[in-house]
Amino acid sequence: MCTPKIEKWVNRYLDFGPEELDKKLLNKVYTRDFKVSVLRFRQENKLSYRETANHFKISKKAKIKNRQRKYDEEGILGLDNKKRGRPSKMKRKQPSIKQNDLPLKESEREELERLRDENEMLKAGIAYQKKLQSLTQHYGNKHPKK
Repeated sequence: MCTPKIEKWVNRYLDFGPEELDKKLLNKVYTRDFKVSVLRFRQENKLSYRETANHFKISKKAKIKNRQRKYDEEGILGLDNKKRGRPSKMKRKQPSIKQNDLPLKESEREELERLRDENEMLKAGIAYQKKLQSLTQHYGNKHPKK
């Protein structure tokens, strides 16, 4: 009593010889043109799925059967390679021109300098208000009102 796996190995050995048992034919990616040529070859020569798979050294006859079904349902576009696996959560960065990389005009440079000075003044004003508030709280708590 043979298991399907052993039967498959025996068939591969009989069809291709001992060197084919060492090769890993699984998960091989085929082009759309190759898939179409395999399906046409099968129809023209009236071969079974297994005979066609052996002729083209495709690991599983079910691949050809599934491709035939896809071709019948969706046409030639059904034979395109689809992305497999879980989609990535990371978005790919698009190369873009950064604003800092572009040269500045004289008027833009002056405006930038003015805005930087204004920013520093605002930061100093905020720091002054914080310090004043903390001093007020500090001295206000130490000397109770009479």
